[in-house]
Amino acid sequence: MSAAAVLRVAILWHFHQPDYRRGERAILPWARLHATKDYIELPSLHREFPRLRLTYNLSPILLEQIECYRHGSIGDEHAKLSNWPQRRLSPVERRQLLEWAFVGNAERMIAPYERYRELYEQYQAGNVHTWSDTEWLDVSVWMRLAWLGETVRQTEAIARLVRKGKHFSGDDLAVLCSTEAELLEVMLPRLRGLERCGLAELAVSPYHHPILPLLCSTDVVAESDPGMEKLSPSFAWREDAIAQVERAIAQIEPYRTPTPLGMWLAEGGISDDALSVLAECGVQWTASDRTILVRTLGSDAPTLHYRPYRWKEAGGKQIIVFFRDHALSDAIGFVYSSWDERQAVRDFLERLRSIRAVLIAEHGEAFLETAVVPIILDGENCWEYYRHNGAPFLRALYDALTTDEQIQTVTFGQVAAQAATSPATPVLRHVVPGSWIEGSFRIWIGHREDRRAWELLRDARVCFAERESFLSEDARETAYRHLLTAEGSDWFWWFGDDHRAAYRSAFDGLFRFHLAEAYRAMGVPVPAELTVPIMTRDSTSGEHFGAMHPATPPSEFPRDG
Repeated sequence: MSAAAVLRVAILWHFHQPDYRRGERAILPWARLHATKDYIELPSLHREFPRLRLTYNLSPILLEQIECYRHGSIGDEHAKLSNWPQRRLSPVERRQLLEWAFVGNAERMIAPYERYRELYEQYQAGNVHTWSDTEWLDVSVWMRLAWLGETVRQTEAIARLVRKGKHFSGDDLAVLCSTEAELLEVMLPRLRGLERCGLAELAVSPYHHPILPLLCSTDVVAESDPGMEKLSPSFAWREDAIAQVERAIAQIEPYRTPTPLGMWLAEGGISDDALSVLAECGVQWTASDRTILVRTLGSDAPTLHYRPYRWKEAGGKQIIVFFRDHALSDAIGFVYSSWDERQAVRDFLERLRSIRAVLIAEHGEAFLETAVVPIILDGENCWEYYRHNGAPFLRALYDALTTDEQIQTVTFGQVAAQAATSPATPVLRHVVPGSWIEGSFRIWIGHREDRRAWELLRDARVCFAERESFLSEDARETAYRHLLTAEGSDWFWWFGDDHRAAYRSAFDGLFRFHLAEAYRAMGVPVPAELTVPIMTRDSTSGEHFGAMHPATPPSEFPRDG
């Protein structure tokens, strides 16, 4: 089979956690927990398949927090409570520990382990008052064991703890904590090693993961979401968008070799202004969702998104843009976790072969030389819904992708380098703005709580603009950094009635904390309104998605067989 007859598939895993830090303490432990369970797991599995090519997109604020954990400059309550020394836990500490003892998917992360399941059932029955130090130590070990990837569980030290199962000792807990520390040490070097061997590409998101089109101007919703109430006056700070991009590039450069620089914008949110910023900063490729391309071209032809596009503005700036296949991406993120792994991989490969056949039938075999199937999704949140943290599925998928003669995995940078100089690359002069979720920005600015948060951010940003020339260099940087942090998408994700989680109020508090710290750095009294929660009691209805939200309802992706 000729190389031209191969269908190229580009997969991007997006690694991100927002800035959970408040001083020397992380309010929530997700950066550490996903590092030991997922961010180490995916590159570890990748190393087993030397013919596999993948792209990993990293958020700089996640990298910064991992480095802080490595150096011991931050900690979190989950780690502190589960690593109690040889003493009795106080009643308050026990209640706090129970808040974290059983987080995660109960079916996949608790039920398979007899002792952990037994403790969970006792907790649900309200019988923890009968626990001795033995039970408290066992749950302290299991709440950390549950957040290790499958490849880590197969190592001798951790496999021994899993086999032991109960009646753990302080030494067992120490082994577990030591293993976690080692994982945090090797996570970034492992990714960098894959990149330097040519097996992976490292891309990056804007530093604090903002919705870049909204930073350029919140008025963009007039086109992306007609009829949505607009913020008035608008928030429009293009220079902040540039700062988020430039700081991200500076953060990722030490980890990557000279290849086309790619940047996955938070939530796949793009607009002409955002693309202009990327091109101006030297970013060579980005991506969004098929929905954006359909709206831009005014066509729903099924194969539109299986090629890169060149966005080009009148002034000459240009950037390669990919549009992901959200059906295939969401199949991994939301559907296949409940399937048998072999059936899921068979279904996935059959869909890829079908795409290849359609492209050849419509455009001829030579079209495959420039075609690509972009698959993009979060690299952390879905795996707790899979058996064994997704390892059996990923091994089967990676094996199939690297042994099927009709398919070739590639990095986005490889395709972008070709597309940048190819006359066959179609040109876009305009994109309809939107994100990878319903092609909309509604989640981040559509609810009255979202708009209230944008108002508070806007007021703080205006205050900074008025005072920055009078501030010392240190005060200016401190204030600006807190403002850039408050521009992150995650705070707005949890405002409104779109998403539910027991800890969502922490995001409200962190958002207001960063604005308050910006005012303090400016020497301005903190507005009293920042002491009042933005979230209201009536924002409890709506879809109960948590940290994940499908672009395509799972019902639209039926199970075969």
